Amino acid sequence: MRSSITTLALTPASDIQLVRDARRGMESAFEQLVSRYHAKLLNAILRHVACRMTADDIVQDAWIKAYQNLHQLRADGNFFFWLYRIAMNSRRAYYGAAKHLARSEWMDPQLAELCLPASLQPEAMAELSEDRQRVRHALQKLEEAHRRILILRDYEQQDYREISQTLRIKVGTVRSRLHRARSQLRFYLTSITP
Repeated sequence: MRSSITTLALTPASDIQLVRDARRGMESAFEQLVSRYHAKLLNAILRHVACRMTADDIVQDAWIKAYQNLHQLRADGNFFFWLYRIAMNSRRAYYGAAKHLARSEWMDPQLAELCLPASLQPEAMAELSEDRQRVRHALQKLEEAHRRILILRDYEQQDYREISQTLRIKVGTVRSRLHRARSQLRFYLTSITP
């Protein structure tokens, strides 16, 4: 009898129970949810965001919104799926939807440097930084519609359907604009001397 009581005490609380407790004001319950899912959420967002610093910001924003809106999660809802949707919405908000994408963090040289992997040697970092500078210059020469579509596809890693919804254009238009944008970018990159 004693061993079954010990086993029950060691069984981790379910997400549903932790959400209930967090709704009642128990901060430790929400902290357990953060501990349980922070790394998983960060890894999921890193699949859609190239920069670790940006991913950290988005995940932090998602946790804040989740805490503020715990009352909106259905009693039988999947906490991680709900949290992931919040994070994806935070990612979209971070980039400001399509009409505000003219400037992206990776076009800003100071922020781009913060996104370089720390494991690179100084020479490799300098070379990578120079390559990014060339890409930034080439991107700035593109028409805004082409720059926008490249950012959505190659930087934010949205699929054609997501881009179609974001820009409110047909999937076929996404494909043709993306093809033209990449052609123009290649042209500008080859015309910029290293």
